[in-house]
Amino acid sequence: MFTDGPVTPIHLETLIDLLRDAGARKLDAQTVALLLQPEGLPKLNPDRGQTKQALAAAEDLGLAKRQEGFLALTIERKDKRSTREIVLEALDARVLASREAEPYFALYYSYLLGLGKKAGDPKKTREHWVSEFNTQVFGSRKQPDQFNETKLTGLHRWFRYAGLGWYDPADVFQCNPYERLRRALPKIFDGKRKLQGGAFMEGLARACAELDGGAIFRQAVPTYNDADRVCSLGLSHALVDLHLDAQIILHCSQDSGGWSMQEADPLPLDNQTFRSARIDFVELPKAR
Repeated sequence: MFTDGPVTPIHLETLIDLLRDAGARKLDAQTVALLLQPEGLPKLNPDRGQTKQALAAAEDLGLAKRQEGFLALTIERKDKRSTREIVLEALDARVLASREAEPYFALYYSYLLGLGKKAGDPKKTREHWVSEFNTQVFGSRKQPDQFNETKLTGLHRWFRYAGLGWYDPADVFQCNPYERLRRALPKIFDGKRKLQGGAFMEGLARACAELDGGAIFRQAVPTYNDADRVCSLGLSHALVDLHLDAQIILHCSQDSGGWSMQEADPLPLDNQTFRSARIDFVELPKAR
């Protein structure tokens, strides 16, 4: 679980950049640590824990492996994606889609998403958040590696980077999976240009296990009932923002009985496609 340690997204990106730039040259873990945290750095810990954590993160995400004592990237040397794109795709596949590499990352985010406006309570301490999460999700069942305040701090280093939300001026995290959802649109639409609201939500739940209706979301929010057809506050905001940025087109007629984005009140209604809070269809723009 790499988020338990002091590693940050920039540490991981720097490590991946170093290994990409090395090309065919072989580097072992000690050499990498000396290159990333050379002697003379202020307040340098001789243990070079940040580099060790970055290496662990790269391995947990399936981006690097050890071969005969040396470090090697698992991606193709000619991969044209940016390092950030590579890391984000690994997070989507290994951390948000499953609890195997990081058992609490997606689960705790789903918990926050399910709280709606209550997730922005600035009066709660980290101890309160941890206790209430454990109680809601696990009840009286103790976990082998129980969620705690250290793990919570680590998660917050990565939530914004993963495109799951933002921090307000009071440093309170606001769920808005805009970037995460934008990355998942090709999987959700699966070659189609237009989906009925219900089909879109089903595709979303399959592509994003941590969002409304997904398998991990249901673990974190046991009271969730998709028969209510009400999008969470965070998802509602993400859908509206994607519509305003022309990443999707929301078709919401005045007499629609589809999925509701009412939590995102007030909505930017218009006289064209966005005429109510309920979704009839979701469309991908032709230019996309």
